[in-house]
Amino acid sequence: MKPTGFLTLVAIALTAAAPLHAWEPSGADLDQAIASGDFTKYAESASVWLNEKVAGNLSQDALLGLIKEPAVLSAIDQRQLIAKIGADPLAAFSKADPAHQAFLGWLFKNTAALDLFLEGCVPLGLAARDQNNYTIGIKALEIWQKIQAADADSKEGLCLKIAIATSIAPPGTGAPGAGHVKPAVDPVDRYKHFKEAHKNKELVASFENLSVWELEKVVQSGASNEDLAWGREMIRSWRPDLLNDEMVVNSTSFVWRRNAPPMYYPFKGMKDVMAGGGKCGPRSSWSVFICQACGVPAIGVGQPAHACVAYKSDNPMVEPQPGSHWKVGFGAGWQVSKLEGMGGPDFLAAVESRMQRKEFLQVEHLRGLAASLSEADKTGAVLEVARGIQASLKAAKTDLTASLKAEEAEADPGVKAAAIAPAPKTAAKVDPTAPRSTETVKAKDGVLHVEAASFAKTGGQNSWGGQLPHVLVHNTPDGGHQVFFQQQMQSQWADYLIDVPESGTYEVLMKAGCVNDSQSLEVCLGSTVLATVPIPLTYGLWQETAPVELKLEKGVQTLRVQTPTIEHKRGIALQWFELKRKG
Repeated sequence: MKPTGFLTLVAIALTAAAPLHAWEPSGADLDQAIASGDFTKYAESASVWLNEKVAGNLSQDALLGLIKEPAVLSAIDQRQLIAKIGADPLAAFSKADPAHQAFLGWLFKNTAALDLFLEGCVPLGLAARDQNNYTIGIKALEIWQKIQAADADSKEGLCLKIAIATSIAPPGTGAPGAGHVKPAVDPVDRYKHFKEAHKNKELVASFENLSVWELEKVVQSGASNEDLAWGREMIRSWRPDLLNDEMVVNSTSFVWRRNAPPMYYPFKGMKDVMAGGGKCGPRSSWSVFICQACGVPAIGVGQPAHACVAYKSDNPMVEPQPGSHWKVGFGAGWQVSKLEGMGGPDFLAAVESRMQRKEFLQVEHLRGLAASLSEADKTGAVLEVARGIQASLKAAKTDLTASLKAEEAEADPGVKAAAIAPAPKTAAKVDPTAPRSTETVKAKDGVLHVEAASFAKTGGQNSWGGQLPHVLVHNTPDGGHQVFFQQQMQSQWADYLIDVPESGTYEVLMKAGCVNDSQSLEVCLGSTVLATVPIPLTYGLWQETAPVELKLEKGVQTLRVQTPTIEHKRGIALQWFELKRKG
């Protein structure tokens, strides 16, 4: 048996020869970094650890397996956040308020939230992504912390994504547009606005499936929250058919192509843009606004001597450019478009790539890993794998030259899809001019109440191609129906069968809506105009008209409601009208 002293010397020698225990990510080290503000040391330690984790096998399978490991993914994200914001700004933010330290502790330890944030901050362009030299302003964390302090729901689910999007792209950070407000809306209020709008089911169905980057193109609207709420209600009331396939962008055709009169210009809000009209600039602003109001991502587009819009469609097969989720409309095609600092085709390739989220994140995580490596050959190998994944992504096939042209926006966009309330797919084709009701309306409690969609006959005369020679029938969100007198028609009318209980003077009033002033509908018997009913400017919301007198004879007769001779207005929605015996 060897002496005890000898064994002690051997143990000491072996201990000296073995490497010290390597650093590994831990909550304690992270807490210390946040408390002290020493993010540089933490990032350096994370880099050393990631270098050790990258073994000799740099194949795609090995690297993809590595970035799936929770600890590795967390370290990549943590280091990337420190690198993109900067250790010094992070330290200043942390030391400014104990609440900031608590927020950073939550964020650094919540890989899912951190992943969403970094994903939303990645530049759109493929070249900018490859360079990986972008930065993130500390302002984003300041806004995010305020939102989280104001609402605990913002820590998870869709609310988390809305909060992140609002912190990255607060109100007013999109291109300046007609009808925008100054100063910009408070980001916390904007977050709450869209949270409540979604809760109340006011937004399009696809909103809850948007990525953080796509949500940025909604919440950054420069319009007021009040205008955003009005825009949604206007569509639901006045033109609910535009909610079909989420094509609210087609309401651009109702922005009159003219120089807005002095009563509306300079624009004080989006209601003035709609009522006053404007050339391509205000129409582009409207397109972006109404999409964002309803929860559809949208971006202003510049073209030679023109401005229009790009927006995301939930259905990639709708016109224009079937095949791509992102559309450019009311101008020329993608090939002459400029947006987000790049040409249209490059933009389209970038957004389509971004929508393939699994591969998008693989590429970005590999880029983050490559940035942490100290050996150039390993960095190059990891980046080569990332670029290979990026190059393998399939591009959407669409016609880059196609678009909904600006001049086509003058005709009503709903005539093809909404000539009449949609019937089941198995039903026979319905004649939109066929009677909606053959029953005669009788008085109840002395009042003749006539639903606008219960006409016995309808017709009219077009001004140009693309219109239908009759009123349109639209489904309402509550399951009812309403009619729409189209814009700029030579004539259009709907006939109703009524049973007048006794002869005398009656008052007619209507529940109607319009987006222009000086509008009216006429009530006729044969070729005789019995009354002209002024339709007040309701900005697309429902309102009852002031009563107008007319004389009726007792008995069954056909009353016609019609538009006056063409006045180049933008359409009238009618829900019902009533006739009540005066006195």
